[in-house]
Amino acid sequence: MDKQQSTQLRAADTLLERGVRVPCAPAPFVFRLFGRRSFHITLRQPTLAGLFRISRLIVEMGLSVEEFDRLSLARAYAITARHAGGALDVLAEAVRGRRRWIPRRWLARWLGRHLTPTAFAEAWMVFVRINGVADFMTSIRLMLPVNNLSPKERGSQQADA
Repeated sequence: MDKQQSTQLRAADTLLERGVRVPCAPAPFVFRLFGRRSFHITLRQPTLAGLFRISRLIVEMGLSVEEFDRLSLARAYAITARHAGGALDVLAEAVRGRRRWIPRRWLARWLGRHLTPTAFAEAWMVFVRINGVADFMTSIRLMLPVNNLSPKERGSQQADA
């Protein structure tokens, strides 16, 4: 199976609400005895409430474009130290989805201990593709012209005259 076919299968799985499995960490020895070679995390499109929680976490991180200008190795490590916990919280919220019984902080700590930077990057890219922010923004844009709560322009002009 080539890379393009793998990507198409992932897209189909996402569309079917099955989610996308991202390899996470090698399984401990006890699990390997029973045939489990690695652990996976499954990312699905979040519900609207989950998208609100994720959006709040991202805004609380306080990222700005200026932080990434003239990026050096020392600045990259400083950004990582400052924002890695928030990024793990966002990913943990995306992973836990409808499994609300799992505490987000515990899952974020587990992900931080077991994800390699490459696995984190892959999980983050999958999350960005399927999070549904573009769909939400499109629906907001469609609602803007139909703003029924603002006063009518004709009535406010007559009041001024």
